[in-house]
Amino acid sequence: MTDETAPIDADDRLLTAATRWLRAILVPEEQDRLEPDPPPPVANQRGRRDRQDRRSAGIAPARRGRDTEGIRRTRRELDEVISGAPESRLLRFCDTFELTDFERDILILLFLQGTNLGIADMCAARSESDGGWPTFALSLRLATDDDWDARRASGEGDSARMAAEPDWRALSPEGPLRQWRMLEISQPGGKPLISSPLRLDERIVNHLKGIDYVDDRVAGICRRVTRASGLVSTSQHDLLLAATDRIRGLAESNGRVAAQLLGGHPSTTALFSAQLAARLGCELYRTSMEEISRAQSSSDFVRLWNREHRLQRVALDIDATDAATDQLGAMRRFLDSLSGTILVEVAEPIPGLEQTVLLDVARPTPAELRELWEMLLEGDADGWADRLAGQFGVDLDDVLDAVGHSGDDPDGQALWSQLRSRGRTRLEGLARRVVPAARLADVQLPDDARRMLGQIADHARNRTTVYDEYGFRSRLASGLGTTALFEGESGTGKTMAAEALANELQLDLYRIDLANVVSKYIGETEKNLRRVFDAAEEGSAVLLFDEADAIFGKRSEVQDSHDRYANIEVSYLLQRMEAYAGIAILTTNMKSALDQAFLRRLRFVITFPFPTTDERRLIWQAIFPGVRPKGLRGVEVLDLAELARPSLTGGQIRNIAVNAAFLAAAADGIVTMEHLRASARDELRKNGRPFVASDFAGWHNADRLAPTLVGGSR
Repeated sequence: MTDETAPIDADDRLLTAATRWLRAILVPEEQDRLEPDPPPPVANQRGRRDRQDRRSAGIAPARRGRDTEGIRRTRRELDEVISGAPESRLLRFCDTFELTDFERDILILLFLQGTNLGIADMCAARSESDGGWPTFALSLRLATDDDWDARRASGEGDSARMAAEPDWRALSPEGPLRQWRMLEISQPGGKPLISSPLRLDERIVNHLKGIDYVDDRVAGICRRVTRASGLVSTSQHDLLLAATDRIRGLAESNGRVAAQLLGGHPSTTALFSAQLAARLGCELYRTSMEEISRAQSSSDFVRLWNREHRLQRVALDIDATDAATDQLGAMRRFLDSLSGTILVEVAEPIPGLEQTVLLDVARPTPAELRELWEMLLEGDADGWADRLAGQFGVDLDDVLDAVGHSGDDPDGQALWSQLRSRGRTRLEGLARRVVPAARLADVQLPDDARRMLGQIADHARNRTTVYDEYGFRSRLASGLGTTALFEGESGTGKTMAAEALANELQLDLYRIDLANVVSKYIGETEKNLRRVFDAAEEGSAVLLFDEADAIFGKRSEVQDSHDRYANIEVSYLLQRMEAYAGIAILTTNMKSALDQAFLRRLRFVITFPFPTTDERRLIWQAIFPGVRPKGLRGVEVLDLAELARPSLTGGQIRNIAVNAAFLAAAADGIVTMEHLRASARDELRKNGRPFVASDFAGWHNADRLAPTLVGGSR
């Protein structure tokens, strides 16, 4: 007999013995039958006439009591099987839930009533049953053995009892049969509990039959994680190994452990969760605090999940990253009520949580990624391995996935493009993608501001060199992200500079309007920001947060809950910006409204002033497209010196030029100073500025060009 077949054989022996016992004990106390018992008639009509003939002949039916000795004999046989088959699934179930002998008898009765037609018919024939279903009254009646009790009281005999001694506490709400929802009790209003129909829960029936799954009432709230555990790097393996040992130790001594997975990217957190479950030999199920809060009864979920934990090796992963601060107390109490292995995804540790293990979720180190890229990019002469490892913090599976989706024999540029596009789908609806067109050379700024823009690009390119090769990562607890504030009036080139940076670094640019992200509902702002950063980290995009003053205003003294939560929002965004592997840029035209403590935590603050006359001339010179066969004509005769005189921003110059081109297209295709003058008047009026005629005195038409002239150069 092998170990695999032993439990099956043990269950067969146990159920065979239990069936014989029930067939004996379910016979009513007295049964009417004819003596002698004739063979069954061939036809029903003949049978009825035969019984009538026997009664008319004065042959009375004999009355016979139950075969108590036969019942004791089958019970003794059952007890012997129970003693010799501890590996039986049914007996292991009874041990797991600490059932008494009487509760075990009820379990056997209900299980065989639901799976054995013969036992079901015998139960239905009993007067204590209700609608064919067993009742607690039937269980008590079967367990009654007055003769044995009397003999025990007198000290006579050692024969087996017909059934375990009855105990009313078996149907107590605190007893295991009801506490663990093993019984379904149909008790319409006014019906006594003792006579209410009992049925064994379907999940328990199937478990005892050897069929395991998660209860439907639990599966409706959490889903089974079917993904493979995935590849991990050496540094990740070391973290997981240490955490697994701590989890096993707590689980063995306490039966419960909550592992808090801290601060990781969602995909890496999912990888760690799957790895821990696999190392612990558990099937993994995942849900969120939000899904649990929508359930009709979280207490029912707790009870049923704790039952599942006892029925099979399962672990529960709960996403609590979006839990609001004011929900931590209720969440802690909920988690403490769960048993087994619980994996909790959190941004910060939950204070006061019992039996917990903290695990910082981390992606492979840049050195590990560079080693893998070098292996995949054999003969990499252009340094793509360093660039890919420094820019994209991904998991090993992501690297292999990018290689698989980049065609045969992919080069560094193809892999860069593949990784760059990974977060686009997740950012849809959270931010607006801006296709970078500007270059750093197109941005007209004072020399110091231009130099700082170049430094931002250098910081992004050389992160791995400084933090890892030079060792600064071990010296800096935070602030590894590249954060910048662009401040200046609207139209001074802040967005254009962000575009130029993204273009220079070959990265996507996403523009987020903070006025839309900030929510009046507590906790919603952090949730929105978390989604933005998590999605952007997929492709290491450049993030541009417009209207930073909407959230980064000077923090006030905490006078009410609104002030407190507003300060939490500011702190959270700063924390995420500093930890973000890409570039995060904030823009504002109200620097004076920003908190100085916040400004000190930014790596770059660049002021975008109104362009000088020389800068405006360069902007005008570059704003019109070059020569093309059907291009705009008249550009080469425009007076750039006069155009540069009025104090206009780069954004206003762009709008004026585009509107003048539309005026020219509606006429003869030749742009004139008069077109530009009319467009400037409309642009200033739109912005609430007066149109001072003296500033635009030089904006008059030069000699008209011949209609055949093709648009010239800038």
